[in-house]
Amino acid sequence: MKTITHPISSLIFTALLASPLAAYEDYDPYQYHDRLTGNWGGLRSDLNDNGVEVFAYYNAIVASNVHGGITKDTNYAGDAFAGIQFDLEKMFDFQGTTFTVSGIYRHGSDITPDIGSQYSVMQLVGGQTIFFYNMTLEKTFLDDDLSFKFGRMTATDDFVGSPFYSYSLNNAVNGQIRAVLFDGVMTSYPFPVWGGRVRYNIDDDNTVRVGVFQLTQEMFDPDRHGVDFSIDGDDGVSIFAQYDWTPELDGKPFRLYAGINQTFAFDMPEFNSANVTDQFTRFYMGSDYQVYRESPDRDEGLTLFMTFAYTDQEEVAIVPIQSSVGAHYKGLLPERPDDRLVMFFTYGQFSDDYSDQLVAGGGSKVTNEMVFETGYRIAVTDAAYIQPDLQYVINPGGTGNIENAVVLGMQFGASF
Repeated sequence: MKTITHPISSLIFTALLASPLAAYEDYDPYQYHDRLTGNWGGLRSDLNDNGVEVFAYYNAIVASNVHGGITKDTNYAGDAFAGIQFDLEKMFDFQGTTFTVSGIYRHGSDITPDIGSQYSVMQLVGGQTIFFYNMTLEKTFLDDDLSFKFGRMTATDDFVGSPFYSYSLNNAVNGQIRAVLFDGVMTSYPFPVWGGRVRYNIDDDNTVRVGVFQLTQEMFDPDRHGVDFSIDGDDGVSIFAQYDWTPELDGKPFRLYAGINQTFAFDMPEFNSANVTDQFTRFYMGSDYQVYRESPDRDEGLTLFMTFAYTDQEEVAIVPIQSSVGAHYKGLLPERPDDRLVMFFTYGQFSDDYSDQLVAGGGSKVTNEMVFETGYRIAVTDAAYIQPDLQYVINPGGTGNIENAVVLGMQFGASF
């Protein structure tokens, strides 16, 4: 943790030197009610007025395999994410321009190997070390309808995601559609690469975005800590194009997004073969709709959502087909308007070519894996939560040789 916070502390100190000395008697103590550390006696508001926004989040999971799987185990994993966003319009009058730097510290371990599943039941596991993450410059035009962003980043910052996915402890759903990440062609948190993204809001209901990201054979190496800035001649590129439609239907929010991920010049070993594929295409889509709203002027109610991802390149894709459905009820209990009841179900179908490779190596044929999950997120305060969770992993690993697993978990976190 000290390795991350040291450069961040230096940046804060620099910002403080640039800020005017001021008294904070008139600050609003509730301006940062959604941060555990509050408004720092008004200093935080003053920093914001001068173009400096400091952010920090911590999330952790404790999970235990209580039935089925391969062996019983309990583990803990945590993720600390912190950084600073500089509003260059406030600081230097660079209109619509922000610069962001951030770091990550991941620690702990996973019980997924004890279950034998393809999907991790603890989504905070992956690259358990310290990373330098974002270093991005973003510029907006046309009243923020047009945005350009480039620097050190990942595709998961801007593509294939929804806030509704973030309530899952299983990485089949959390963050992005997991099948899009399995084959190593979607750059993802916490492993930054060079990239850029353009977003254009056609109107209030229609948005298009396109992103181009570096692909390297070493990009998921945690020992590089996110500071390998090199660009080599044999690097490939991963291109995303996504369309979002976000109208209100019957007075309730609706979203439909669809996209394509296309790679070029990036060698992917083919299963059970000495050949490689240097181009890969995957299609994906998702949708959510608030089917029930408790009152027109509030957002409590029931939202249903679904996802789908597909590729026909079974020679390189572990899971060519994946679909998830889910339900999200905000404020189910009248006295708890910020609590959330969540449910997810995911189906992942393994590639026949991948299955043949496992059999050729002395393993078993694989078919599909399914996961059911439900949890209840309790808003302890505006800045902290705790979420008991239950997962039922059906056909772990897809072989039919491992007993279905029951996983009890608890996720908790806070913003600071």
